[in-house]
Amino acid sequence: MNTRWPRSLSCVIATAMSSALLIGCGGEKHGRSCSGHRGKDLSGRTVAGDDLLQKTLHCVNLEGSTLTGLVSEANLRHGNLYKARLTGASLENVDLREADLRGADLSSVSLSQVDLRGADLSDAMLGKGLLENVSFGGAHLSDVDLRAASLTHVDLTKADLSGADLSGAALSDSDLRGARTRDTDLSTTTWENVVCPDGSRSNAGTSCTSHLT
Repeated sequence: MNTRWPRSLSCVIATAMSSALLIGCGGEKHGRSCSGHRGKDLSGRTVAGDDLLQKTLHCVNLEGSTLTGLVSEANLRHGNLYKARLTGASLENVDLREADLRGADLSSVSLSQVDLRGADLSDAMLGKGLLENVSFGGAHLSDVDLRAASLTHVDLTKADLSGADLSGAALSDSDLRGARTRDTDLSTTTWENVVCPDGSRSNAGTSCTSHLT
C-alpha cells in the first residue's frame, strides 16, 4: 500500500529528523559556534599555550580541549571552549569576549588582564583561582564555582551570578554594580573596598551581603 503524506506533515518529519541528526540520538550538547563563520578546529586536543601565543583565532573551536601552560596575548573572541579543561593554566592578556565556557574546568587557574565581557561561564569551575584585572561585565556566571577564589580589580558589573558559589572567596578593589545575586552563596566571602550590587561600598566593617540586588 502506497501511503502519501501531506506535504506539510512531510516537512515537519524532515525537520525533526534533521534536528535529531544534529544533536545526536542522546541529545548530546555542544558549545556555541559563530553564525556563518567557522574558526580553527582544535577541539578535543591538548593545546599548549605556546600554540596560541599572539594568535588571532576568532570563533576557534576548543570544545573539550585541554589547555596547558601560559596562554598569552591571544584573541579568542567568540571562541567555543565548552567543557574545556584549563586546570592550573595561566592566561594573560587574552580576549575571550562572548566566548562559550559553559562547564569549563578552570580550577586553580591564574587570570590576568583577561577580557570575558559577555562570555558564558555557566556551571564553570574557577575554585581556588587567582583572578586579577579581569573583566566579567555582562557575563553569565550562573551556578559558577568560585569557592576560595581570589578576585582583585575584577569587573563584575551587570554580571549574572545567580546560584554561584563564592563561599570562602576574597574580593578586593572590585565592582559588582548591577550584578544579579539571586541564590548566590556569599556566606563566607570577604570584602575589601568593593562596590556592592546596589552601588554602596564595602569597607573593613561592612560587607556587601546586605547590599545585593
